[in-house]
Formats: sequence, C-alpha cells, structure tokens
Amino acid sequence: MAFAWNDADADVYQVGGTEVLLWRPAERFLITRLKGQATLGALQFYMGRAEREMSLGRLTVFHEWAEMAGYDPAARDELKRWGKQHNDAFDHVEYLVRSKVVAMLISVAALTLGRDLHATTDEVQFTADLFRTLERREA
Repeated sequence: MAFAWNDADADVYQVGGTEVLLWRPAERFLITRLKGQATLGALQFYMGRAEREMSLGRLTVFHEWAEMAGYDPAARDELKRWGKQHNDAFDHVEYLVRSKVVAMLISVAALTLGRDLHATTDEVQFTADLFRTLERREA
C-alpha cells in the first residue's frame, strides 16, 4: 500500500493554531504532521492513538514536525514522561524538524532514553526513509 499525504485520510486534532494530522498506513505504524505549537492536548491526541497501536505490538512512528512553532513546557514534560514509560514499545521513531538545534536535542534524548530516535532537517531524506520503511513492512 502506497502512502500519500492526503489530509482527508488522517485523524485530525485542531485547537487554536495547533493542528495534528495522524495517519495509520499499516498496523503498528503511525505518521504524524504537527503544525503550530506542540500543546499538551495535541500530544495527548497522538499518545492515545499510539497506545492503541502498542496494544498490537512494537510501534514505528514518523513525525513530520517541520512546521512546529515550539513546545509548551507541560507538553514537553509529559512527552518525556510518557516516552520513558513506553520506552520498550517502539521499534523506530523518526522526526523531521526545522531546526538543527531541535534535531540535536532529540538525539540527546535518544541517548538518555536508550531509544532509537532519529531527527533530521532534510525533508528528502525523511521522506525516502518513510517510504523505504513502509515498503519493507509490505514485503
């Protein structure tokens, strides 16, 4: 199954200037796109759906967050807490972000959590990794 960035196929969370689109192109595989501020509500929207998928097994996630304006402190703290709690529930997590500093912070978080987190500012590479990972799951 090929993936297309079709907004009509996504679950949507939209409050104020924050929008999260979430796709499930395969079992235990989620893709998110975050625009605006990463709020606690936006992250809870993602975390709830991720937990449902985790009930089926380990999860692969691609976060396209290049249009993220920033994190609310409560959202950042909750994502860290939740990530630690579910550390063993992920196979792989990729982030596309706008800032090299944010990419570096994600890499540091990966080291401290002992997790397979990857972050890039390269949209072409992120998209290639996404499609390659989906193709491997279909094979």
